[in-house]
Amino acid sequence: MNISIKREQREQVLECDCFAPSAVNKQPWLYEILLLLVMLTITACGNKTGKTIDSADSLTTDSVMVSDDSFVPTRSDYSFRSEVRTITEDDEVRWDTIVVYLTDARGQTTKLYSQALPLDTVNWNKGSIGEITEDDWNFDGIPDLQVCTGPMNGFGNYTYDVWLWDDQKHKFMPLDDISGIFDPYIDTDNKCIVSTWRLDDEVEIVRYKWKDGKLVESDREEMSYSDLTED
Repeated sequence: MNISIKREQREQVLECDCFAPSAVNKQPWLYEILLLLVMLTITACGNKTGKTIDSADSLTTDSVMVSDDSFVPTRSDYSFRSEVRTITEDDEVRWDTIVVYLTDARGQTTKLYSQALPLDTVNWNKGSIGEITEDDWNFDGIPDLQVCTGPMNGFGNYTYDVWLWDDQKHKFMPLDDISGIFDPYIDTDNKCIVSTWRLDDEVEIVRYKWKDGKLVESDREEMSYSDLTED
């Protein structure tokens, strides 16, 4: 056999009793075979050691990732704050973007975005835009999240964006199709959402109830604001 082996490895192999001169002289081919087997064993052991180190490193990384992903937030883990960012064009028309920061028990923050209604900010009260309240919109006993997006006119008629806490997905989910709900009142006794719209002396009250996971109108009534405010 034509086998090339480093000098130091050959000397290490020759220290073994099985490579005594008498045995080698009698069986020259045996020397080459045993020498090859020993070198293959040394190489295999080296590779095995390297693989063990790599596996340990991977296990550490996986453990860290699993530990991070295993965090299951509950509703009480979150704190909130909001920020209103205003863009002005020609010093007259303003668009307000509302950023809601949700910070969990680990200190990690998620952002929710709302678009405020365009306002005549010179004459209208802008103070409630971005205001956060925590009411139970779907009557499951868990507070949800709502943020004020501003009034529809000078009589108020405030609108809101709402996110419901999903206790199975462990996160807030947006509540869609509520653009027609104004100045919402959560009627826990009758399990309905009451919307109030006012224009001059006219007031419209609409009640919504949950059906198949959506808010649907249950009844509507109209009255004058003066009658509503009478003692």
